[in-house]
Amino acid sequence: MGDVVVVTGPPGSGKSAVGAALADLLDPSALLEADWFFGRWRCGGVDPWLPEAAPQTAHAGRAAMAATVEFARSDAWVVYDGVLHADAARDLASLAAEAGAAVHRAVLLPPVDVCLARVATRTGHGFDDPVATRTMHAAFAAEVDGTADDAVVRDDAASPSDVAARVRDLLLAGALRVPGPVTTGGARP
Repeated sequence: MGDVVVVTGPPGSGKSAVGAALADLLDPSALLEADWFFGRWRCGGVDPWLPEAAPQTAHAGRAAMAATVEFARSDAWVVYDGVLHADAARDLASLAAEAGAAVHRAVLLPPVDVCLARVATRTGHGFDDPVATRTMHAAFAAEVDGTADDAVVRDDAASPSDVAARVRDLLLAGALRVPGPVTTGGARP
């Protein structure tokens, strides 16, 4: 059984670049991009960051978690790249524990101005809302206030590969594990 490594944070925090670089450092690995699941809605789809999208995002989130756990059954590291707050990470840890896998979570949280600048200048991405970016940044900042510093990567100057290497080292040291139900065997330390 493989383990799940969540790379999360607000828009513009570097999730996609760091997640891809991290997946390249772990062997065997699979990369699951949560945005794919949230982008499946067509007719009647609501942008997933809007409050009225909650019914759709709930279904998409559960589908992403189920796929993540299924990939973990392949005995690979599964890197989950997407917005996943602490409560949802605990839900994922419970689901993964039923399959014998553990969940680890790194929150990327550069300064809000860095996130805003990245969101404003990126291309090929459908999200560019500065108000939603500020809101999500504030939510992550409040969530990690007082948590172990190891689980939060605040460095905005390092390259994605350097941040991925730091996350991998924290992962292998056991510093990123999401508390979940006690399981017997199967999951990597």
